[in-house]
Formats: sequence, C-alpha cells, structure tokens
Amino acid sequence: MTLAINKRRLLLASAALALVVITGLLLARLTLTGMAVGSLLRLGGASEISFNVASASPWRVVVENLGFKVRTQLFAAHRVTFARSHWWTPSLGSVHIEQARVPVTIDGSDTNPQDWPTYQNGTAAVAPTSLPLEEISIDGQLIIRAAALPDQALTVKFDAQPSSGGKWSAQVAANGPGLGVKGGGTFDPAKHELAFQVPEMSLDLKLWQGFVQRLVLLPGGAWDIEGKLTGSAAGRLVGKELAAGGKVQLREGRVRYAQKDITAEGIEADLEFIDLDKFVTKPGTVRVRELRTGQLALQDLRGEFAFASANQITVSHASLKALGGTVAAEPFTYFLNQRELSAVLLVDGISVEEVLALTQDLPAKAVGRVNGRLPVRIDGSGLRLGTGWLALKPGVYAELQLNAGGLLTNGVAPGSASYSVLKKIESGLLKLKLGELRLDIRPPNVPAGRSAQLHLAGEPVDPEVKAPVVLDLNVNGPIEKLINLGMDSRVSFGGSKP
Repeated sequence: MTLAINKRRLLLASAALALVVITGLLLARLTLTGMAVGSLLRLGGASEISFNVASASPWRVVVENLGFKVRTQLFAAHRVTFARSHWWTPSLGSVHIEQARVPVTIDGSDTNPQDWPTYQNGTAAVAPTSLPLEEISIDGQLIIRAAALPDQALTVKFDAQPSSGGKWSAQVAANGPGLGVKGGGTFDPAKHELAFQVPEMSLDLKLWQGFVQRLVLLPGGAWDIEGKLTGSAAGRLVGKELAAGGKVQLREGRVRYAQKDITAEGIEADLEFIDLDKFVTKPGTVRVRELRTGQLALQDLRGEFAFASANQITVSHASLKALGGTVAAEPFTYFLNQRELSAVLLVDGISVEEVLALTQDLPAKAVGRVNGRLPVRIDGSGLRLGTGWLALKPGVYAELQLNAGGLLTNGVAPGSASYSVLKKIESGLLKLKLGELRLDIRPPNVPAGRSAQLHLAGEPVDPEVKAPVVLDLNVNGPIEKLINLGMDSRVSFGGSKP
C-alpha cells in the first residue's frame, strides 16, 4: 500500500517537473525569439521597438503588434509571421506581414527619413548584403501626409521572391480614392541596384489637389484644379542615383484662380520625361479649349513645351484664338519661381470692335481688323506692354466713330474750313472710313509720360462730305489702364490736329 502511494507521488512529481520544464523551455523560446527579433531590428537601424511574440517554434514564429521607428519614419504591423520549411537553415523563411501601416510625409514638413547616415554623396556606403528570406509578402496601408491636410490612406499589396542570379523580383499595387498604381521590378542585393517598371498609374487631381499643391507651387497661391492623370514609368535606382523616365497624360483638366478670376477648361496634355530625377522632358503638347480671364475669352489654346528643370519651362510654340483673330507667341522661357511671364505676341486679324468692347468709357467705336507685334510682361502687378505696334490689316478698311467733344477742335479756330467737319467727327455725327490705322506702343524717343501714339488716315463715310482726315493722337499715361480698366485720371488723349 505504501509502495503504491509512493509510486503515485513520484508520477505526479515527474509530471509536474515535465510541465515546469516544458513551460520553461517555451518561455525561454519566446524570450530568446523576442531577443532575436529585437536585435535584428536594431541592426537595421530601428529604435522605439515594441512587439509581442505570440508563438514560436523552429518552424513558425508569430509576432504581433509590431512597431518601431527608423530615424523619423514610423513602421507598424498587426502581425508578422515567419514560416520555415527547414528550421536548420540560416533563413527567416517565408515572411508575411499583415495590416502594416506606414505613414509617409511628402512635403518635407517632417525630418527627412530617407537621409540615412549610411548614404554618402548619393551612393550606398554599405557592404553588399544577402536577404535571409525565401519570400516576403506585405498587406497594409500607406498613409500619405502633408502639413494642414487630412491623412489619405492607400491600400498596398507587395510580394517579392528570389529570382535568377541572386536577384529578387517584386510586384506592388497601391489603390486609394482617386489613385491607382501597379508596378514591379528586380533588386540585386550585391550591387544595391533596383530596376523598376510602373506600367499603370492614375490620379484624380480634384481629390488630390491639396497634396499636388504641396509639391508644385502654382503662381499666385492656391488654385482649384481638376483632371485625370495617367502615365507610366521605368528606371533604375543605384544607391540614391536615379535614372528613370516616363510618360504622363492629362485629360478633362480644369483650373480656376478665383482671386484673379481666371478659369481654364478642357485641358489636355501629353508629356514624356527623359529624366524624372532632374525633371527634364522631351517637347510635349498642351491644349486648352477655353481660358477666360474677366471679360476676355481665349479659345483653342495650343502649345509645345518642355521642362528643362523643375523650375524652367521652354515654350517653342503657343497659339490661341481670341477677339475674332489669332495670337501666337514667339518662343520663350518661363521660370516658375519668378512668377512672371515675358513673351512677344504676334497678332493676326484681331477685331478692333472686340478689343474696344473690353475697355470702359473709351470715347470711340470702331470696326476693322489689325495685325501686330506686342511684347508683354505679366507679373504680380498685372500686365505691361513693351515696345510694339498694331496696324490695320493690309487691304482692309476700318470705320471709326468718336464721341469726344473737343478732342479734334480744341485749338482750332471756329471760322476755319475744317472746324465744322472736325466738330461732326468728334461728336459722332460723322463716321470715318480709315485706310490707315496704326498704334505704336511705347515707341522710342517720345516725351516722358507718353505710352502710345495713334495714327489715323481716312475720310468721312458719308460720300457727300469730301474732307480727307489725318489724325495723330498721343496716349498719355499707362496704356494698360485703357486695356484693363478704361479711362481714369492717369490716362488722357492729346496731340496734333489735321
């Protein structure tokens, strides 16, 4: 009886000891696994590491609630699973990361997390590495951030596997509201070289305009922008040296700058980048159905342009239809950071009547068409005209009707032969049929304060009045006020009489 009791006690003690040993081994394994994971992350430059080891065996390790930081870049994942077919091999096996969450600040409003100390002069200063993995897959979210904007989450799927020659191949897809990207590539760990292709990408500018304007500074401040961007890209990244190109297309574009009452609609563009890193392109095209600024409407804008850098645009051709004629620009260069535009406009067949309709209180009405050459400069202070001219289109007559008492008769003796005719012309009772009309803007060698000279030559439309008329008028004060706002105290007419 005593012997049986002792045997039972021995069995219970042995079972308890075995349980303690198994529990100790399990705890030790979890502890050792945790130490190994922490050491691996620290070797990769991570700090502020936190996680739980949910399970651990030679074939499978599960880590949950993982979080760490590399410099300022945060990383997090709900679960990371390491599965190994052969536990005795020096490999992490197949790695599957679930519910990853990586915030990325795109506008530089945080410290640059990509500026790691392992990079010097744009190349990687690290030894060739081999990846101790059989494959890796990641499901999660990329959180796009910028100052003063709500976060935008993208769903990301990433898979990578070893390929021939010690390289790795990968596929990635990212999707979110108004954005989609699909791509792939190969990575050579021995050379730290990544070759990538992005055959499909799309972006809805209306949904992402806040982020776009954090990256691209538009003249004057905030604009409302819309449109569908699509494109593709391919290239190679060695260390921090990028050699890449791509294509971009814009359709259904629309922009509005409410502060200056500027709206452009029906925008289409096609552009091919030959150097994405330096923002250099081949000559591309842009088309705008209508550009409206105040009362002025411009249609069918067409241009050929190229980016010489992220700040410099070279325009080789630009044309549009406006005011009953066409306007083209001589080639010019626009620097985005200067927020000003200087160009020379070539005018063909512009309607004088439509030009005068843009002015306010101008004491004249006219019909006819003119050609010309006008240097213009547009900056924060508005429009300024350089030395140029407008002249009546050859072979075309114009008609002019004035409504400015005293304009022509001031200084003319009432008893003179021409007084009565001039009085009827300036009061609008007689229209003039013009064979010559030329406006010289800021001509050289004119008195200070004079911005233009107008030459008119013709005769009354009424065939009963035989009185050839030649008028040379001066515009005193900024002529831009006539174009923009009409007559004011700084603009006046004067000059010689016939």
